[in-house]
Amino acid sequence: MSVYSALEFQEVRTRKIVNVHKHVDGPWFWGKYTAHPYVGCRSGCQFCYSRGSRYLGRRDPDTFDTLIQVKINAVELLRKELPRLEHEVISVGDWQQPAEDRYLLSRGMLAVVRDLGFPLFIVERSPLLVRDLDLLGEINRGAWVGVLVSISNVDPVLKRAFEPRSPGVKRRLQAMAKLADAGILVGTSMMPILPLVGDDEGHLEDMVRATKDHGGICVLGGGLTMDGVQAKRTLEAARRLDPALKARWRELYDWEVGGKPSYGPPGAYNARLGLLLRELCARHGLLDRLPRYIPPGPLAVNKRIAERLFLKTYDLELEQAKDYRIWAYRKAAWAVDEWPESIAEIYKVQGEAGLRELPGIGKSLAGEIAGWLREDNNELRITTTNLE
Repeated sequence: MSVYSALEFQEVRTRKIVNVHKHVDGPWFWGKYTAHPYVGCRSGCQFCYSRGSRYLGRRDPDTFDTLIQVKINAVELLRKELPRLEHEVISVGDWQQPAEDRYLLSRGMLAVVRDLGFPLFIVERSPLLVRDLDLLGEINRGAWVGVLVSISNVDPVLKRAFEPRSPGVKRRLQAMAKLADAGILVGTSMMPILPLVGDDEGHLEDMVRATKDHGGICVLGGGLTMDGVQAKRTLEAARRLDPALKARWRELYDWEVGGKPSYGPPGAYNARLGLLLRELCARHGLLDRLPRYIPPGPLAVNKRIAERLFLKTYDLELEQAKDYRIWAYRKAAWAVDEWPESIAEIYKVQGEAGLRELPGIGKSLAGEIAGWLREDNNELRITTTNLE
C-alpha cells in the first residue's frame, strides 16, 4: 500500500470510553485506566502491535492506517465515567490523529481530566501534542502529567524502513524540549528496539543522549514483539532493508517457514538489552524507568512501597531470575498497592506479623517491606527536622 494512501474518517458512537484494568501498569507506565478516542493510526508503522491486536476489533488490519474511526461521544463519556473512579493515573497514547483538527476529541478529553483532577500519562509519537501545552500545564499543576515521546531510534535509515510516514524524529525531540521547558516530566519510549539493527550500543546511546539533550529524564526500552499480520509486515520491512536480516530474525524468534514466531525475543536477549540500556542511562544521568506519581494522603506509603516492589520485579527480570521469584514480588506489589489501609500503620501496630497477613507476603518479603518502611520513616523524620 502506498505511503500516500487516501485517509478516511468514520464517525462512531461507543458505549464506554474508559478501560479499567485489574492492576496498575507497574513498573512501566503506572496507569490503571486507558482511553482511546480514535481507532487506527495514520503513521502506520510496520512494527506497531496494535495493527493485529484487539484494539482494532474485527477490522481488516490493512485499514489500520487508512481508516480512522472517530468516537464522537468520547468527551461526554469520559466526563460521565471518570467521576465514578478512584484518582489513579489514566494512560492515553497516540491520540493526536489528523482527525484532531476537525474533532478536537483529544483536547476535549484533556479538559475533562483537568476539571476532575486526575493524573495523566501520555505516550505519543506526534509532536502535535504541544498544541495542548496549556491544558497539560494545568493538569500538571492540579495533579500530575508524565509524557513519554515514542521514538524507536534516531537513525534515519531505520525510520525510512520501518516507519516512513511517522512524524520526523527532530520534530518529536523538539516537542520533548517544549514539554520539559513547561515543567512536565518527559522522557522517551524506545519501543520497539529493532533487533540486530538498532539494538547495539551506538544506536542506544544516540537515543539516550538525544533524550538528555532535549530535557528528558528517562528512556524506557522494550524489544520488538511479533504477532500475526504485524509480524509479517515487520519481517518484510526487515528484508527490504537487508535481505540477510530476514533469516537472522527468523532464528531470533524461532520462526520456521510456514509456522508462527515466538511473541518476543528470548529472555536472555531481553535481559542483555535492558542491562545495556540501564548502563547507558546511568552514564548520562538518566533513569530507565518512569518515576511513579504518588498522590498525597495516608495511602501514599502503600504506593511508594508498591513502586519499589514493582521495580524489583524488573530488576529480577534483568537478572533472569526464576519466574517464581518475579511473581512473588509482583503479587506482593499488587497486594500492597491495592490494600485499603496504610501498611505503615499496620506495621506500627502489629510489626512484621501484621505485614505477613497481607495476601502473598511471607516472612522474607515482610522483612524487606519493614526495612523500607523504616527507611521511609527516617527520611520523613529528617525532612521534618530540616524544615524546623
